[in-house]
Amino acid sequence: MWQVAVYNEQQHEQFRAVGERFTLVHGTEETTWRLVDGHKDAKESPGSRILRMRINADAVVVDCRGMNVGIELACGNSFSCGVPFEMVLPSVFRFGDSWIEVRAETSVETLGLEPLHGTRSPDGDGGDLHHAAGTTTRGPDAETVAKWLSAAGKLHRVAASSPMFFDTAAQVALESTGLDAAMVLTPAGDRWTIAGSAVARPQFGIAFDVAAVELVRAAPDVWRRSPRVIAADGMGKPTRGAGESIVVAPVRNDAGETIAAVYGVRHGQGDNRRRGIRTLEARVVELIADSVAVGMARRDHEIETARQRVLLEQAFSPAVAEHLHRHPEALGGQTRDVTMLFADLRGFTKITDDLPPADACALLAAVMEALTHEILDQGGVVIDYYGDGVSAMWNAPLDVPDHADRACVTALRMLEALSAVSGEWRRQLPQPLELGIGIHAGTVQVGNAGTSQRLKYGPRGSAVNIASRVQTAAKRLNVALLATDAVRKRLSSRFVTLKVCTARLPGLDEPLDLFTVFPSTDAPRLQDDLARYAEALDAFERGDLPAAEEQLSELLDAGPSTPAAFLAQQTAALRQGGMGRRATDEFGCTPDAVIEILAK
Repeated sequence: MWQVAVYNEQQHEQFRAVGERFTLVHGTEETTWRLVDGHKDAKESPGSRILRMRINADAVVVDCRGMNVGIELACGNSFSCGVPFEMVLPSVFRFGDSWIEVRAETSVETLGLEPLHGTRSPDGDGGDLHHAAGTTTRGPDAETVAKWLSAAGKLHRVAASSPMFFDTAAQVALESTGLDAAMVLTPAGDRWTIAGSAVARPQFGIAFDVAAVELVRAAPDVWRRSPRVIAADGMGKPTRGAGESIVVAPVRNDAGETIAAVYGVRHGQGDNRRRGIRTLEARVVELIADSVAVGMARRDHEIETARQRVLLEQAFSPAVAEHLHRHPEALGGQTRDVTMLFADLRGFTKITDDLPPADACALLAAVMEALTHEILDQGGVVIDYYGDGVSAMWNAPLDVPDHADRACVTALRMLEALSAVSGEWRRQLPQPLELGIGIHAGTVQVGNAGTSQRLKYGPRGSAVNIASRVQTAAKRLNVALLATDAVRKRLSSRFVTLKVCTARLPGLDEPLDLFTVFPSTDAPRLQDDLARYAEALDAFERGDLPAAEEQLSELLDAGPSTPAAFLAQQTAALRQGGMGRRATDEFGCTPDAVIEILAK
């Protein structure tokens, strides 16, 4: 197999070619090169650039198409497009604005890599393994050490989430050590990709040895290789002083796993007379790799923090989400006294039968958006969305002393908000939208019953079941808002309540007193109607049905300010002897005047 690297201002990428024939293609609408195995799949088109390559023993034959500039080698020689030419491997050449390198894959046994830790250089002081001719072994001066430390500090100041983080890391490695090229490599499946790079002299090489990087993953250490002669000019003639040295340092996470690598190259060509990788230079590359590890950990933490914040903001108001972000332990299980609200659209499926599916979804989204806004505006927590309904609670996870008040304010505002949405859709709907709301307060266990990937914070306990059943009762009794006596006892003087009836709800043994709720500001206007309904209910429960019917008749004439229609229906049923249950009954009456809700 062969490695094919591409380098230009937009792309630094390395491909693996399996067969002996492969093609680099840069289409007219493409911003980067791509590798195609073989030649047949790479079709020429006007404006496209194509490099067809064929391996021939230890050389590569290149045939370029699509440009008039031809091929330029590092030594200055050039070849015209359309005329195949042969270069000795490894070869580096320029085609337009891109440098290309082709080299055979090597095995780790042939690389001659040496681990940094646990070894000493031949001179015995941990200094240079290899020196330029005529130099002496000595440590770096204070200015050099200061430059290295400054480079590491520069990298720490760059945001790890920045798209330039890996490029900056590579540039820091190059500038602080005098390397000819530096790269930060990250694994992607069974290959390594160049996440960032800095290349001072692309004409001398832009590729990395895959086997060296795999060795770092298999045996995490800083590995380096002494210079070896390479054919850099593509003509089979070693350039004077040519010799490629590499250093590879692992980037490890807290678990010690190699999650990336910093790869450095010194070609020993051009005006760079330094050869080999000094021990201290290898340690600087290791320091930079550690800095990259810190940056990646910081980036992962930032990503996870942002993800958690998004999850929190989907379920909680901004204030609650911020508190939970700072105190995540509050998501753990707690016993809390809460007020819960269940709301459900009435007959939504039937109403939207004639709407296109997209419009039905848009309508439901508009409704849920309006209802959710009212919940969050009152500091509530959305428990869940179900079908065409929503549930919420107050006083968990944060303390909300007036939680019953806030739930009732939310319910009344929900009814107003639904009316507004219904008005906006009145031309598409056969009738106005209606909402049934049930509210109950009680002690529950609250906590996150979901996962770290999908937050599901909510209550558990019998009180939850009661709240849901109260909402069902509101629907069956055709009352917009019902609340239990537990809610009534917790309400402030901001509200007035009216007992609707005593009802036995499905699945519950004991009957409950159910109330509807009004703002206290409506009390003067509704005072007479509320008093007459209370008298009618009292007469109904005492069995004085004629008195109840008389009061209810007046209330029905006055308008729908009270649940008179429901109670009038019950009174008429009793007068006609309709106390027997039928399979289709949704509610009925028992001899003790307790309304029994028969359907869930």
